[in-house]
Amino acid sequence: MTVDSAPRASKRHLLVNLARFGVVAAVIAIVAWRVDWSTMRLFFHPTSWVFLLLAVVANFVSVGGKLFAWKGVVDGLPQLRRRTRAGDFVRPVFIGFLFNTVLAARLGELVKVALLRRHMVGRGEEISMVALLGTIVVENLVGTLAWVLVVVGIGLFLPLPAYAWGASLAIGIVTAGVIAIAMATATGHQPLPWLREGSLIAKGIRAVIRLWGAVRESHIALRSPRQASVVGGASLGTWFAQWAGIDFALHAFGIGYVGWGGAGLLLVTITLAQAFPLLPGNLVVFQAAAVLPLTTSYGVPTSQAIAFAVVLQFTEVLVGVVTGFICLLIEGVSFGQLRREAEADAAEQAHAMRDPHPAP
Repeated sequence: MTVDSAPRASKRHLLVNLARFGVVAAVIAIVAWRVDWSTMRLFFHPTSWVFLLLAVVANFVSVGGKLFAWKGVVDGLPQLRRRTRAGDFVRPVFIGFLFNTVLAARLGELVKVALLRRHMVGRGEEISMVALLGTIVVENLVGTLAWVLVVVGIGLFLPLPAYAWGASLAIGIVTAGVIAIAMATATGHQPLPWLREGSLIAKGIRAVIRLWGAVRESHIALRSPRQASVVGGASLGTWFAQWAGIDFALHAFGIGYVGWGGAGLLLVTITLAQAFPLLPGNLVVFQAAAVLPLTTSYGVPTSQAIAFAVVLQFTEVLVGVVTGFICLLIEGVSFGQLRREAEADAAEQAHAMRDPHPAP
């Protein structure tokens, strides 16, 4: 970074933080104006603590599904000599969840890749960060396609608004196309020679192609019916567990009358909102994605909807943050140290992708 670029980067960072603060302040002002605060006892006195506990358990099951889906993709990498162990994924997944919850950016994805690579190298498996990043992309693609299938299944039996159908089908078509192309072209070939050298634009193109190569090779696992069923089944299980967790939380706040259809609609809106992590933990955005459908489509009182939305996110945060910190202690590293290592690894991999053949 040059002397001139450092102040510009600092200024951009300041403006981004101010914009985030402005969004939060505006939403808090609107909530303070519209909400009947006398009903806020709902935060601490849900209708059923049993259903609230079931919602927490469902979120644990959901994270477990993502763990096994990712493991299924990694096990298909051609450079692996033997299958991975599920235990190698537990701490990376939960610590990654912690980072994604606490920080606005998706740094948790880099953190869990770095941790898994550390565990695999310790067992004698030499594998690059780029290859593991490719498996993360593939797991997310399969998870997205599984989400679309769940939404379509919900819509066939339960009422969903047109925007839920449109958004899910559009995302599903794009995702299925990417997966199909990647599976059909997974060959292990290196980038073309004319992409190995050249200008900054050429290096950027080369970086994208190298990452795409890792993503493409990670789809090899999906060519095996057995591995594809493991990855797809685990991904579907993740979304069904999240759907059940939302329904349990609705019952915990006496809103169970919206039914499985209402829980399905919240699964759609919350998932779409979480795709764009503007704030740490997607605070405010998450609540808005839950409150608006409940108040506009089902007539749920605003205060009750807000109490539900806050506690619903708490059940997810409880799974990620508490378990993530425990895993961080077991791993024997601090939050700051792991963050610095992940950022350094990201910078190193970005440089390696741009210049795979550095000059001596």
